[in-house]
Amino acid sequence: DFPKGGTKSIVDALIRGVEKNGGEVRLKAPVAAVLADGGAAAGVELADGSSVKAATVVSNADVWTTRRLAAPTGHDGLLSYLDAQCARVTRCESFLHLHVGIDSAGLPAEPSEAFPAQWAALDDWDRGVGAPRNLVLVSVASLLDPSLAPEGCHVIHAYVPATEPFEDWEQFDEGGRYQSAEYREAKDAAVDVLWRAIERYIPDVRSRVKVALPATPLTHRRFNRRDQGTYGAYLPASSGEQLMGHSTPLDNFYMCGDSTF
Repeated sequence: DFPKGGTKSIVDALIRGVEKNGGEVRLKAPVAAVLADGGAAAGVELADGSSVKAATVVSNADVWTTRRLAAPTGHDGLLSYLDAQCARVTRCESFLHLHVGIDSAGLPAEPSEAFPAQWAALDDWDRGVGAPRNLVLVSVASLLDPSLAPEGCHVIHAYVPATEPFEDWEQFDEGGRYQSAEYREAKDAAVDVLWRAIERYIPDVRSRVKVALPATPLTHRRFNRRDQGTYGAYLPASSGEQLMGHSTPLDNFYMCGDSTF
């Protein structure tokens, strides 16, 4: 569950693979539209107005974001296909996250039954694990890989597993209100459930904090470019169906990622 060096090591490996095969990784270069020419994908337009020409385009975005980016192609077959896929699947809810760095003085340096590297905190069994802010998952990855934290510190990640409704945060999505004091207050109140989950094993965690980074569905959407901050698409196992494949009706345009199978 914890690659040595943290999840950044996975990103670094992907970058090495891209560059090894002649590719280039661009940061802060979000795609604004898929470009098509003569019934085939021809590249992408970036948010700054520049374009990147390509013989093949692969979207790793979720299906709803891909539908929006593909709209400028005007390709009826592709857009109808994506509309059908959006209607066929269900959008998972979003997240509350809390990333914390703490002073580890007096805390174990290795995991044990009394001080595990991972735990789950469920407030109310009757509400179920899918109820908003009811189940919290916590991990102290530095117990497994000390390189993830400075000496004398631990890193902690607590989150609700795709159970936070985006609708509860839409009020802050207008007029830059995600930068308002009201939004910060709502965020702090929301992540209290995450703090309480951590306190089950580290009761004085709040007094140990060196850095704390809370996040909401708006954060998830902004930095991960996820439609409504969603965890992704899903189909009930009982349906017997599968998520969409990788090819699409637009030549040279493919999809990958968690909306596909």
